[in-house]
Amino acid sequence: MSSVWHKSNKTFVLFGTVLQMPTKSSKKPVILLFDIGGVCVASPFQAIIEYEKSLSIPNGWINYAISAASPNGAWQKLERGEIALDASFFTAWNADLQHQQRWRIFYARHLAATRKESFAQAAEEAAFDVPPPPAIDSETLYWNMMTYSRTMDPDMYPALQKLRKAADANPGSLVIGAMSNTSIFPDGHPFNDTESADGRKHAEMKLNFDVFVSSAHSGLRKPDEPIYKYTLEELRKFVKQKGWGDDVQMSDVVFLDDIGSNLRTGKALGMRTIKVNLGRVGEAVAELESITSLSLREGKAKL
Repeated sequence: MSSVWHKSNKTFVLFGTVLQMPTKSSKKPVILLFDIGGVCVASPFQAIIEYEKSLSIPNGWINYAISAASPNGAWQKLERGEIALDASFFTAWNADLQHQQRWRIFYARHLAATRKESFAQAAEEAAFDVPPPPAIDSETLYWNMMTYSRTMDPDMYPALQKLRKAADANPGSLVIGAMSNTSIFPDGHPFNDTESADGRKHAEMKLNFDVFVSSAHSGLRKPDEPIYKYTLEELRKFVKQKGWGDDVQMSDVVFLDDIGSNLRTGKALGMRTIKVNLGRVGEAVAELESITSLSLREGKAKL
């Protein structure tokens, strides 16, 4: 026989000469994983900062109260989709924001920082002379936060659109995912209206992603490890379906977030991480340029 095909190693023997058949490229796509709030859209933390300033609430109390209630505070339950966004949520969240013991601990730290004294001294003072927790309208605060996050970030969003165009122009080069802590708006709320200009804008934003993992829909939230593993599996399925490989690992993912604890979990699992700092989003865009070798900043050539 003058020719023989060997399926096992994809070689073809022709008149005694072994020919290796071409195979698909083994190069993996660059996988970019974005948070949404504070990365692609304006940070709801800015609304918290402004709310605290407007009522002379010590800076950082609201974020402290939210994180200190983890893992089963009202905010965490809302973001895992375990409770509805209704009056009962606002009552429960307000209770977290009025928690006496957590407020006492926070206030002692606040005194220590502002008066430059030891925590022990501040704690002793706070034990006898601590004001009541600040009065907070949790419903007003929540909707202020969500309203802020309806605005696209002027640095990251144009970069995201450019990344989407680059991914479409070169299939297999880039995979763009999102992993976001979310809440589900009530039926009939204007933020759910996909026919409005605002609704269309947010629907278009989601189209930039190949994979979109929402905490409220998956029942998992950052910074807990399960959502990272779930998201990796969704990315792996997408890449395999496209025929771009089937061995996506944590180390293949570049993860952008504005919250340190979320990034620490990603890094511990093997992801490369980029911190997106409030007011300095352009620095993260510059890091993306370095990783992708693409020009992503408006009016600025890549160096």
